[in-house]
Amino acid sequence: MQEMMLHPTHPEPATRGRFLIDDGMPVALVATGLDTSFRYWRGEAGARFVFSVAPISVVRPAVNAVVVLAAVSAGGSREAVWIGRADDPEFALARAAAIAAGATEAHVHVTQTPAGAHRIVRDLKAAVPVTPIRVSFN
Repeated sequence: MQEMMLHPTHPEPATRGRFLIDDGMPVALVATGLDTSFRYWRGEAGARFVFSVAPISVVRPAVNAVVVLAAVSAGGSREAVWIGRADDPEFALARAAAIAAGATEAHVHVTQTPAGAHRIVRDLKAAVPVTPIRVSFN
């Protein structure tokens, strides 16, 4: 299997193991100093979406906003801890759990319609390889 380079400073594939990894920063913004304020995430269909980056503690519920709660790796890539909509009833609980799991950033992409937000969430979640686990409750 050939590994393709997705971003000059981000040589790993968009998925690693069971987790969705960000697709790098907008290179065109490097000269402006705004490159760290935005990240790309790539869905299963191949579309790349640009997200604004904020501290996880400041993001509040919002209509039509797709949110990726992310942990920052030692190498600087972002690993999705939770993917969903900011107006989802489970968002507050997910944010608290993500913080407990080490997430420090909220990546936000606002769409025009609820259907658009739902489509992007579904596409991003589909990009995460799922490994079934067997749990025994004996």
